[in-house]
Amino acid sequence: MRKPFSFFPLILALPLAACFDVELSLDFPGEDRAEATMIMVATPDFYAMTTSTGEDFCEGEESMRENGDHVCTETKSGTVDEIMSDPDFGDGMIIERRDGGLIYVAFDLGDISDDIAPPEEEGGDEMIAMMREAFEGHAITLRVSGDEIVETNGTISEDGTTAVYEIPLSLALDGGASLPETFNVLLNPGR
Repeated sequence: MRKPFSFFPLILALPLAACFDVELSLDFPGEDRAEATMIMVATPDFYAMTTSTGEDFCEGEESMRENGDHVCTETKSGTVDEIMSDPDFGDGMIIERRDGGLIYVAFDLGDISDDIAPPEEEGGDEMIAMMREAFEGHAITLRVSGDEIVETNGTISEDGTTAVYEIPLSLALDGGASLPETFNVLLNPGR
């Protein structure tokens, strides 16, 4: 099974199989501290698919909702250097220190269109119609927070402390063409 936070490439390759939601939150509560939380909510079908090989669904805290959805929560915290040097943290993300005590975070979204594009095959239109209905309302949400968001290509919260980028799973059906190369955030960490 994947190690904590190495899920990012996995979630980009799985949307065609079943429905789920993922939220990755990366918080910088201090100049040299980072806290990451990944919450994955899997429908019963997705849960059954991921556990059919006998592997665990979750390496963190697992719970089940009344509707049968399975929730996996994984957390990691440490210094910025510890987070970035940990091979389990995952591919597709950069954290850099910038002048003035700022921190730059970038999630690579460039390969998503290749990873999540639906297969081209006979009967594909019917499959895409079914998938569009199943994907409706499901997303991958990336959140980065600190004391102040200086710049981002995402959406800034009203209090100016969090940048959010939501990737609807329905983008898989459109080849992900509307995504930027990266979701990036320049921020002042907490003090």
